[in-house]
Amino acid sequence: MDTDCVSCGACIQTCPTGALTEKLARFQGRSWEFRKVQTVCPYCGVGCQIELNIKNDKIVKVYGVEEGPDNKGHLCVKGRFGFDYVHHKDRLTTPLIKHNGKFEEASWDEALNLVATKFKELKDKYGSDALAGLSSAKCTNEENYLFQKFIRICFGTNNIDHCARLCHASTVAGLARAFGSGAMTNSIREFERADVILITGSNTTETHPVIGNYFKHLAAYNGTKLMVVDPRAIELTEYAEIWLRQKSGTDVAWINGLMNVIINEGLYNKEFVENRTENFDEFRKVVSKYTPRKVEKITGIPEEKLIAAARMYGKADRGSIVFAMGITQHTTGTDNVLSLANLAMLCGNVGREGTGVNPLRGQNNVQGACDLGALPDVYPGYQKVSEAQVRENFETTWGVKLPPKEGLTVVEITDAASKGEIKGLYIMGENPMLSDPNLNHVREGLENLDFLVVQDIFLTETAELADVVLPGVSFAEKEGTFTNTCRRIQLLHKAI
Repeated sequence: MDTDCVSCGACIQTCPTGALTEKLARFQGRSWEFRKVQTVCPYCGVGCQIELNIKNDKIVKVYGVEEGPDNKGHLCVKGRFGFDYVHHKDRLTTPLIKHNGKFEEASWDEALNLVATKFKELKDKYGSDALAGLSSAKCTNEENYLFQKFIRICFGTNNIDHCARLCHASTVAGLARAFGSGAMTNSIREFERADVILITGSNTTETHPVIGNYFKHLAAYNGTKLMVVDPRAIELTEYAEIWLRQKSGTDVAWINGLMNVIINEGLYNKEFVENRTENFDEFRKVVSKYTPRKVEKITGIPEEKLIAAARMYGKADRGSIVFAMGITQHTTGTDNVLSLANLAMLCGNVGREGTGVNPLRGQNNVQGACDLGALPDVYPGYQKVSEAQVRENFETTWGVKLPPKEGLTVVEITDAASKGEIKGLYIMGENPMLSDPNLNHVREGLENLDFLVVQDIFLTETAELADVVLPGVSFAEKEGTFTNTCRRIQLLHKAI
């Protein structure tokens, strides 16, 4: 049967008679026999509120929480059905120490004593900057805070980073420069107040399905106009009022082209520009070079379609911009983000409901990991490690002397390890042997380390290279908080 069903399971949750049920939950018991625990989905940055149905200390099924602020009961196929890994037989339950190339089980005391001893030896012999740590966007805010504090206090280095470096680091840099904060300027539910939503670099229905479904609903039933700028025919192009198909790598050009038309036709917000922006005259000179005809030659976007798109965004009372890694994972990623920020400011689409510049973050707590300082150049709250007064404040609070030099990024850590400059590495909840670029180079770096510790819930590709592996716990087995893509901090409840 030809259907556009995406197996989200909403029909099961809404079925009034119980005629539909999850395969995994069949014969597991009646609904009233389950202990119900409300918590947060561990997959993407939407941060859906979920209800775990527990029996005999095991997750039987998952429902979406109807009052969930960002998902309103909706879940994607992974959020509803992808929980079996929590009880998988391959979960790590005891520390492992490698002897003669093979892992052997060890006690926690034995493993932790070895970890502490080896890192201290390397620090004493080679110095603090010979050590590094990789934190995790899958772990809680509290875990990320403690990990970066551990690296800075115990290792004595700012060599701390995580996977945001490979996805939205340019977002943090660009939006922090433009607005002072590297995150969504507006909340998810404010999209319903937008007249126009410009979506670029985001295949939303695949990467953030709940938000993607929300966009489809707004286009079909709310009168919201979607503008999609993407080289590919993604699902949202079927719902878009305008679809601009640019050549890859030409994003700054088409954004400047939109602003060129908006300025020339007097569609920009003069009051906002005069009172709340800087260097408009200089900016105007640069943008004036990007005429629709020139932009067509650069990007391949037809002149008339660019003009139509500029008018649609420029005339909207409330315009919202949404982007993801299709914009950021470029050599010009930060410039792409800054250009989108300029477009929003030009039309006064900042600081009001249903407007703004809104990056959709990838993993469930990548926003929180950045906020809590798992980055080489900033402490928690994006306070620069290079600023003396900031550093002094943290030294007073933590009671130690802190290094003034910015640390290495995740890519630089790998490079330094391959050169023998990084001797010891502690990885928590990251799998660079799967996620980082140039895996041969990553393997070379990890294998060249004197000592590698990996903490995870499975024996991952990275963990197999470790000297010591420490078991971690899943989202269902701990308490803490996650920060979703729109900066909503949500409480995680221990369920099992």
